[in-house]
Amino acid sequence: MLLGRDPELGVIDRLVDDVRASTGRALVLKGDPGIGKSALLDHAVMRAGRDMRVLRVAGVEGEAELPYSALHLLLRSVVDRIGVLPAPQAAALRGAFGMGPASGADRFLVGLATLTLLSELATEQPLLCLVDDGHWVDTASADALRFAGRRLEHDPVGLMMAARDGGRPAGHASSSTDLPVMWLGGLPHDAAAALLAQEAPGLSARLRDRVLAAAGGNPLALRELPKTVGDEDSPTDPLPITERLQRAFTGQIDRLAEATRNLLVIVAAEGTGELGTVMRAADQLGVPTTALAEAEQAGLVVVTAGSVRFRHPLVRTAAYQGALFTQRRTVHQALAGIVAGSDPHRWAWHLAAAAFGPDERAAAALERTAESSVQRDGQAAAVAAYERAAQLSEDGTAQSRRLSAAAMAAIEAGLFQRAEELCDAAARLTDEPVVLARLANARGRLEFEHGSPRVAARLTLDGAVKIAVEAPAEAAGMLVLATYYAGHGVDLPLAGEAVAILDTLDLPADHDFQPYMRQARGFYKIIAGDVADPAMFFALRPTSVWERTWTARVLTVAGHASAALEMSAAMVAETRTTGLIGHLANALFHQACAQALLGRHQAAAESAEQALTIAADTGQGSVATYLRGLLAWLAALDGDDERCVAYADEAIRYADDHRAPPSAADATWALALLDLGRGRYESALSRMENRWRSWPYSTAWARSTADHVEAAIRAGKPGIAARLVGELEADIGKLLDPCGPSIVARCRALVSPAEEAEHHFRTALGPGACEDRPFERARTLLVYGEWLRREHRKTEARVQLRAALEIFRRTGAELWASRAQAELRATGDRSATRVPESRLVGRLTPQELQVVRLAATGATNRDIGAQMFLSPRTVAQHLYRAFPKLGITTRTELAALDLDL
Repeated sequence: MLLGRDPELGVIDRLVDDVRASTGRALVLKGDPGIGKSALLDHAVMRAGRDMRVLRVAGVEGEAELPYSALHLLLRSVVDRIGVLPAPQAAALRGAFGMGPASGADRFLVGLATLTLLSELATEQPLLCLVDDGHWVDTASADALRFAGRRLEHDPVGLMMAARDGGRPAGHASSSTDLPVMWLGGLPHDAAAALLAQEAPGLSARLRDRVLAAAGGNPLALRELPKTVGDEDSPTDPLPITERLQRAFTGQIDRLAEATRNLLVIVAAEGTGELGTVMRAADQLGVPTTALAEAEQAGLVVVTAGSVRFRHPLVRTAAYQGALFTQRRTVHQALAGIVAGSDPHRWAWHLAAAAFGPDERAAAALERTAESSVQRDGQAAAVAAYERAAQLSEDGTAQSRRLSAAAMAAIEAGLFQRAEELCDAAARLTDEPVVLARLANARGRLEFEHGSPRVAARLTLDGAVKIAVEAPAEAAGMLVLATYYAGHGVDLPLAGEAVAILDTLDLPADHDFQPYMRQARGFYKIIAGDVADPAMFFALRPTSVWERTWTARVLTVAGHASAALEMSAAMVAETRTTGLIGHLANALFHQACAQALLGRHQAAAESAEQALTIAADTGQGSVATYLRGLLAWLAALDGDDERCVAYADEAIRYADDHRAPPSAADATWALALLDLGRGRYESALSRMENRWRSWPYSTAWARSTADHVEAAIRAGKPGIAARLVGELEADIGKLLDPCGPSIVARCRALVSPAEEAEHHFRTALGPGACEDRPFERARTLLVYGEWLRREHRKTEARVQLRAALEIFRRTGAELWASRAQAELRATGDRSATRVPESRLVGRLTPQELQVVRLAATGATNRDIGAQMFLSPRTVAQHLYRAFPKLGITTRTELAALDLDL
């Protein structure tokens, strides 16, 4: 029984019991060294008993920079089950574990593969996964485990990770999507006193009080400090508890024989606990085998079959730091020789640890290790390797090159502050154009991530110019990025400058990068209004994810909704099939935009909400902000004030914090649209007057300007409305949106005298006008019906208003349906009563709808889980909840339902 831990034990017991009852749970334990995290994990094992399978691993400092090392150790007993996973997931996990070639899939696919494997194992027996010493777990493993841990709701899987307070991966609760955390403090005084009495029953009252005061309730301190405290010690010790404990362990080590102390240094330097390697090094260095027995008898190490580990990580620290540098160097040299042929990663790090100063051999080995880490999606490990390689470099050019590579790896790992520091360090060391260009590329990426796309475009463009002749292919990549950044920043001249330089590059016509350059040129031409039909421009049918991203963005901006949906749906399918989860949020965003344009509002909300979850998981703050703006806009149509305001406020806050006003444009528009629908016209007008203007000639510009016009008219500001209509008409020939002329005609009708207005209304509703854009057509029907009623033509008004009401209801625009219904009543039509949602699918959550859609195609639960990043059991739960809502009992009945909203 653990003294003084009843509340914590209750939490652990409930977690294990929930898992046994098929409810997945995850928990992170955080606290100081020695506070009792491992003991709580031991209790979880006891609570699990024999009816649960337990997988356990402890982070190893020597492997903290080896991608997926901890995950491999956790799953090593079940790696033979990887073959049951969907092929992309199996390939990703094998590549991560070095059991096959690096798959090139993004790192989140490893997290999905981990989730699926744990779910599969749990179908046989409830599963408990325990990770100790999380501060030494490599970042790639921690990311994969967190990804899985957030999705265990319906699987009998428990995940517990223990890490020091402030330790690296397991407990870093950096966002609301991270795992629940239980913080461990010191034991209550009575429990601490009872534990001390058990551990040191003969301690005098004076020393007992001294230990209790110094230990602060830390169980390890209560066990270890009595071994070193004496009457001569100061009654108050200013050292923090970790240093007190380390000093206590140092005292224990100093009392050992020299050979035993040397052995502890070998164990500490080896880092992984491989007993064979330790003993080979000991033999080379003349350390007798008996030293291991003495270290074990002293209680400092634990020896099991094939492994040796320190009783506590602080013992390792005390053993390693207590040795002279020359002694540590000799040990690392011996270890490097032993692992040279079998483990290039550890060989490189041992070489580096043994280096006195600059050492190109060790630097080159570490650089290769970093490159290998990048291929295995271990960006954080690559940062450490590149940086240490730079420190060992023998000249400034090599040092700056390696620092610039470390900066890019840091960006990919989300370590933006570290990346800035590395860029600054590299820039001071070189005037090499290619290295300076790479640093400009890194700084541009940082500015983009910080929310300054225009600054990002300028930095990247200027860097590309420096190497346009020397390295045209690298310059081309940077210029394409600069065009993309300028697009986000709504800076047409800057995008044009980047494209103009692209045209001067000397690259073969069949160069691999030519398709991306064509995409950049096409993007610029379209936003500049130089191409009348974007769909024709993209008749080449792009195939890569990058090309499709460009194309989908352009088609969406241009309002070619059907083509945009086709392209974005292909992107979504490709990213799901290939496991490119990092690209999926963007693909789903474009799909949601196209669905919204086509009036498929529920489907758009479904796509956007799934994309938002993925964007949050993958740290794509900018994409998440655009998604929140879209979701706010969709909520405004439905009249859901709470959701609209919540999404919009969060998007606007992010844009303000990151100096990225374009990303808040849709959110501001959404709030204005909600005000407009609610009849708050002054507020709607104020919001529209102060919003960030999107690309000229784009569909968002035309549609939002139309809302601006209507807000001005209804707020009694006809002068503003007339000005806006004049701007629209001046550029009508450049409008990219096929629905643009109809929208302009509606706006012209609103500001025209009665004798001219009807002509413009009929033009707006003419043959072919906005036929695939039901919401825009319904808006025109509504204002035309209102105008007809004011002209006392009530019978004609009812025809238009009924048509508008039907479309609003069909597309789920309930706020606007209410307005159309109110107008109908004003015409004397009493038949227009509120009717319930006619389609059963309206009762489903967006995720349930996505699941049943996929199930209707015949996909299995495992297939659906692979596409939606859920476990098969969670998919089954969604179907279990969805079937009663749909009034069906079997999957075969799904085929008869209309699920295409």
